[in-house]
Amino acid sequence: MIAKRKLICDKTGMVLLSSLLVVSVLMAAGMGAWIAIQNDYKITTNLRQATAVFYLADAGIEWAKQQINQAAIHPPRPADRVQSFSSGTFSVVYLSSTPVTPLTAKIVIRSTGASGISLQTVQAQVTKVYDLADGAIALRGAETSVSLSGNTFFISGFDSDPVNGAPVAGAKPRSAISTSSPALRAQIDAALPTLKSGNVIGGENNNAISKSDLILSPIITQLGDDLCRAPHAATMVIPVGGTLTVAGETWGSRSAPQLHCIEGLSGLGDSVTVGGKFSGVGILVVRNAELVANSAFRWEGLIIVTGAGVGFRVVEEENKEVYGAVMINETGSVAATTPTILALQGAIRVFYSRSALDRVVSLVPSATLENVYASLPSTITQDYWRSVNP
Repeated sequence: MIAKRKLICDKTGMVLLSSLLVVSVLMAAGMGAWIAIQNDYKITTNLRQATAVFYLADAGIEWAKQQINQAAIHPPRPADRVQSFSSGTFSVVYLSSTPVTPLTAKIVIRSTGASGISLQTVQAQVTKVYDLADGAIALRGAETSVSLSGNTFFISGFDSDPVNGAPVAGAKPRSAISTSSPALRAQIDAALPTLKSGNVIGGENNNAISKSDLILSPIITQLGDDLCRAPHAATMVIPVGGTLTVAGETWGSRSAPQLHCIEGLSGLGDSVTVGGKFSGVGILVVRNAELVANSAFRWEGLIIVTGAGVGFRVVEEENKEVYGAVMINETGSVAATTPTILALQGAIRVFYSRSALDRVVSLVPSATLENVYASLPSTITQDYWRSVNP
């Protein structure tokens, strides 16, 4: 009996048991911590890879925009591509490229980023818009002279609505005057003193006067030639004596714009005078002659003055307005050129207008547009962006 009581009350081994229990608890806690760290590491790695492939996929969209911007056809159709990086790859697929107008196309892009076993796909739609002109007034060709002696002229590269004359909110501005010639650029700067700087506005970062590598002289020559050969062009020839006056007429409307071509003889100093409440909507091409605006006059669309011995001269103070763009392209030699390429001596307001140019682009033969897309300024805007399950 005493032996049984002693055995029951004997605490020998309790320390060992307690130690084993503590060690077991510590081992369990250590294993739990190790498993948690491993899980956190895997989660962090997965998140890092998911973020990396997301940025790769987004980079593919931006890369695709650059390819679309560089494409010289309408609508743009770049080839599908896979680009490799040290961190992974992105593959770009152009799901569709749809023309909306002769100057606008919508393109759907899908880009998949890949790194290890992680994939992420994003999709976007962008709109590419070509402009028929890169400024309210474009001067190209021979380095003749510029005169801005008047005080009542106004030239704006900010996109304007010809219907109400208001600026278009959010629209990308073009230059008020663009030229490919450094000498002409210097003449414009010299002819436009500080007091008149407010008469010429527009351009990105308020660069109202810019040097341009777009729509160069040969392109304008080709454009003028093709337009005057078009079967729907109404052609007039400057009579013997070298002068032609167009007054009190209306050529085209917003619902039915017209293409008119006035032909002079190269190098003979021919001129065309417009005014007397003359108005029109469409494209007016004057070849080998000076265009003179001397009284009330309004044009919506594109005016091209191209050839040898050409210029655009504004006189008198009656209201004159152009919504769209004016291109003056002197193809003759400087020594043989008599008119000043741009002489603003009277009142005129020239507003760059995309809607006016878009309205008349249907008058340009499609084959001609195909040849000039590479020279036209363009913009890319993103319509939507969304993540797509891979």
